[in-house]
Amino acid sequence: MIAPALPTAPTHTLCFLTNGERVLMLHRRKEPNRGLWNGVGGRIEAGETPHVACLREVREETGLQLTAARFAGLLSWCAPATGGALALYTAPAPSEEVHGCDEGDLRWQPRQWVFSSSAVVSNIHIFGPAVLNGAPACVYHFDYGSHGHIQSHERRPLPASFQVAQHGANI
Repeated sequence: MIAPALPTAPTHTLCFLTNGERVLMLHRRKEPNRGLWNGVGGRIEAGETPHVACLREVREETGLQLTAARFAGLLSWCAPATGGALALYTAPAPSEEVHGCDEGDLRWQPRQWVFSSSAVVSNIHIFGPAVLNGAPACVYHFDYGSHGHIQSHERRPLPASFQVAQHGANI
């Protein structure tokens, strides 16, 4: 299947906060990915850059105040009924202390568990090691079948039209 062009801008953010060899994960209570572990993030609001949205979502969901996050790339997907893109970020957590949120339960998990557990959103097993090990920003694209399973995936360069400076500062 030939992958469609990316949307002009990501509509959501996803951030992976780290503390040594641990990653802060959210056990989602809501769709999408209800019942699975994921990073923290959410919708980019009108007038926000993805970077600003990432910092806001981290604060709202964890109580942690970040001043910067590293732009790690775009996650794009195509499925029979949907498609889209979100901006990926990583950041060292300023503290281990987090507060709860209505999105789900937060827990520090070992990196290896994040990269391999069936309780984690499955595409994280594919892009997570590169993103969390500081790989240069790129596009991680996934095609899904009718039952929500990954049919194919690829790593692509960021489109020439994509302006990294508009989507997040590197730390």
